[in-house]
Amino acid sequence: MPVYCGCHIDGLWANNERSNAWAWIRSQGWRKLDDRSDDACTNLLAIAAMAKETGTAVSIHEETRGGRTFITEIVDFQTGALGPTDQVSFSISECIYGWTAAYDQRGTHITVRIRLNPDAGLPAATLASLQSTWRSGIESAWSNRFGCCDTPGCNCKCMLTFEVQWVVTSEHHVVRVVNGSGRSNMGTWFTNLGGSGAAHEFGHMVGHPDEYTDLACPGRTPVNTGTVMDNLGAVVARLCRPFCDRLGQSVD
Repeated sequence: MPVYCGCHIDGLWANNERSNAWAWIRSQGWRKLDDRSDDACTNLLAIAAMAKETGTAVSIHEETRGGRTFITEIVDFQTGALGPTDQVSFSISECIYGWTAAYDQRGTHITVRIRLNPDAGLPAATLASLQSTWRSGIESAWSNRFGCCDTPGCNCKCMLTFEVQWVVTSEHHVVRVVNGSGRSNMGTWFTNLGGSGAAHEFGHMVGHPDEYTDLACPGRTPVNTGTVMDNLGAVVARLCRPFCDRLGQSVD
């Protein structure tokens, strides 16, 4: 069932036939409101009328029946399109390196569950502070940068959002936390690791290799990209493309 976010309803049409109401979705055209019951159609029409009058951007759920597209739900969230949750896991091999990427994807919302194993003697208050720093660094770097859509001009796109959950069971990834300074990797984080560094290691967790030069990987490409996977720079569109590909949509 396709979901579109940030849509504007610019027109409405109905007549006295049973459950025969339509909404004009900007850049998508006319869509018939769900006609499987009078109550469903009436409720959708009321919500659509309010959205049109106020100019509110809404999200719509659609389904196709008998060759016609119907709107089955109109809601006011603009990001994090919902749908069935896919449990994603795949192996990555690059030069001498290898690991397993794993996460949950529900529409355009990505969740990664991480179990932190602190070394003995690491104060609980320090770990709690690090969790806050790392979560903030990851989610702010990756979320709401790009969206997925399949409409002309990429209107009604659903923004990709990313969530970190610290867990003690059912984790996607396990990370050892070491007190002190050192070079972190996906499975070992030193306490001197900042939010940007955590965003880089998170990139590995969701399937991306490094993008800096490495003598152990002379054929690595691309390199020196200036992205989060190179020198802790920005998240760029191609790093988000796999999540939209999974939905059969383009990234923008």
